[in-house]
Amino acid sequence: MRETPFRRCASVAGLLHFDGRDVPSCARHGLSARKIWLYFKALILSWAIWDFFIYLGFIAAGEDMGARWDLSALLPLPGGLFWTSWLAITFLAAACLLILYILMRASLKVSRLTFEQLRGDGFYSGSDASRFASSHSSPLITVPLLLLAVMLLGLLAGLLFGLVSRIPAAGPVITALLAIPLWGIMLLVVLAAIAFFLSFSLLPPIIASTGGDSFESVFELFSTMTSQPWRILLYGFLSLLSIVLGGAVFLFFSSSAAGLLAWTTGVGAGSGGFGAAITAGPQMLAPEVLPYFSFLVTTPVCAGGSAWTGLAGVLAGISGASIFLILLSYLLSSCSSAWTIIYLALRRRKDGVDLLEESDREDMREYKRLSEDDGTRSSADGQAESREG
Repeated sequence: MRETPFRRCASVAGLLHFDGRDVPSCARHGLSARKIWLYFKALILSWAIWDFFIYLGFIAAGEDMGARWDLSALLPLPGGLFWTSWLAITFLAAACLLILYILMRASLKVSRLTFEQLRGDGFYSGSDASRFASSHSSPLITVPLLLLAVMLLGLLAGLLFGLVSRIPAAGPVITALLAIPLWGIMLLVVLAAIAFFLSFSLLPPIIASTGGDSFESVFELFSTMTSQPWRILLYGFLSLLSIVLGGAVFLFFSSSAAGLLAWTTGVGAGSGGFGAAITAGPQMLAPEVLPYFSFLVTTPVCAGGSAWTGLAGVLAGISGASIFLILLSYLLSSCSSAWTIIYLALRRRKDGVDLLEESDREDMREYKRLSEDDGTRSSADGQAESREG
């Protein structure tokens, strides 16, 4: 008997109401080691890309790299001579675009994990999500570019007719006659701008839930935005409130764990140097960005004693910075989970379609097709064997 290509748990999907009551569960869905790990890797890669391009920008601007390193360490901020060099600004733009793509791709993976989790497939792994993202990530680039092109063309149309209006006598008349079409074009520009900013949150769950191409994704983005605007605002507010509360709870337990770790190691070592080294980690790695860290992750007991120095201090500092990135990864994971739940609810309200059940039916059709192919192949093999006999 062939095993079905999916593991369906109807009770999981049955708990969804497809309205605002589902949104607070994003804090629970975000608390997943697989999802946090995906975002953690994305943040590490983003950090490395930022360092590379920003320091390239400082080199291009002729900055004193020794002084800059002493000030910024591993997380530099553009400043000083950086803004006087167009090449440095180009490097900054490249870094921002790459980081944005990396985070959106991580959001796509987490959204896919959340979607499969809501279907009841607890065995869907981060590797499966990565394979899905590899074959469905093109809309993450093409859709925002398309929206930018629409905005640019609309603005160019306004500029063009502004130039036409400078034609003596006939120019103002032509522009006045086309005022209403021009207004329609500007309305499209406004909608495209809203869709552009909304795409960073809503596009990954659309792709993760439908597996659609660029055309389907942009259609879903516009139809959802125009048909469910108030629900987007309401559900977005509920998700923000849930993420903040969930983050506060996670921060409390993380701080308690860090404080307990510092206390126990301090009792064993006779000093609080380990806790102080963890606390000093972000200041050591990013003194320009994170001058204060202990109140975010650790309790006051961590700051006691003299921080370790040398290799031990560096490793403990890296651990402290990693704790901060884990906290940030949890917040991002909850955000991606929230928008996945929101899109499923909006799609149900908009079209009356349960994407979870629709995905199950597609899997069942695929399973039946594979079973029929195996049956046909087995029958053909049996007939061939009988003829040979």
